[in-house]
Amino acid sequence: MKKICFLICAAMFVAACGKDDPAVIEGGETAFSWSAAADSSSMSLITHYWNATKHHFNNDTLGTVGRYDYWPEAHGLDVLTDAYSRTGDDVYKTAINDFYEGVRIKNGGRFWNNYYDDMGWHGIAHLRALEATGDTRYEQSARELWAWILEGWDSDGGGGIHWSHDQTDRGMSKGVPSNGPAAIVAARRWQKYGRSEIVQGKNDSVWLSLIYDWMKEHCFEQQTGRVFEIKTNVRGDWTYNAGTFLGSALEFYKITGDKVYLNDAIKVADRVTATLIDAGTQVLSDWAEQQDHDVNLFKGIFIRYFTQLILNEDLPEANRKRYIAFMKNSAEYLWTQGSQKSPAVLFGHHWWIRPSGTVALRAQLSGSMLIEAMALLEGKGML
Repeated sequence: MKKICFLICAAMFVAACGKDDPAVIEGGETAFSWSAAADSSSMSLITHYWNATKHHFNNDTLGTVGRYDYWPEAHGLDVLTDAYSRTGDDVYKTAINDFYEGVRIKNGGRFWNNYYDDMGWHGIAHLRALEATGDTRYEQSARELWAWILEGWDSDGGGGIHWSHDQTDRGMSKGVPSNGPAAIVAARRWQKYGRSEIVQGKNDSVWLSLIYDWMKEHCFEQQTGRVFEIKTNVRGDWTYNAGTFLGSALEFYKITGDKVYLNDAIKVADRVTATLIDAGTQVLSDWAEQQDHDVNLFKGIFIRYFTQLILNEDLPEANRKRYIAFMKNSAEYLWTQGSQKSPAVLFGHHWWIRPSGTVALRAQLSGSMLIEAMALLEGKGML
């Protein structure tokens, strides 16, 4: 029944929007193309959020420039990279090229930031941009970001990277927000540079072990799969923390082949898909989602690493099928109920409620990540 309803919605969208929509006719039945949906959503990110003059992302559809948008800029670069890797369209490659100088200038002439987690997002995104385009400027910036991130590590509390340079950190001096992205950076840099890269006397494999082990000891419940910022506050569990811990576990598994790390990732995925959801729809959700708020971007981060888990060939098939079903449910709700299609594809901060009025960048990025992830799975023949 759900598939039939989704096909009907796709057919209705054909009638409303014409030839450039994601529905295609196959054998007389209206089928749905997530790749075409991703074309629409990622191009909408360009047309409605990309500042073609200053070469950075605006905060909303009105062209507002957000003072604190350094960290969402990194996720905007990630979506551009997703779209370019999938399509090869020079529109995205040009934006990736222009992003480097535009965001650097907007950020005061360099990519340094007071927050180690925010530099972690850029460290990940710049490596991906380098791999996708070969632009060596991103190699240099990624190297600088990694060195700056590791300045946040100290031995207090057994290790860990601080949240901010000045440590005005909401009472959570160290946690997954800063250490999760750093672990992913360490893993990917180790896979790219191996023993040739030494930072503060250690290679990236050593840094990965130190950072991951610290998170696992201080921010992870092995019995339940819970990843937390503050252990005593269940409402402080967020999808993005789960996402980066899952992602770092998966990267560690790819390097070592040790099933301990794959099992860590599976435990996190099982916990999130059972608990960090809207009860009525079973759609991925963080409790504090609201208009123009950081939390609206969290879901897309989880989806990025959750998708990589689904794609891992060693994931048990029963888990893969269950995770794909979860992804499809969230994506179908987002596309049919949580988005508007005209004059552009715009996403709500709740994936099951259509947006009204101005749509802020963070919600748009999160939705765009989900649609690009579905196109990736579709392209791999997994849907």
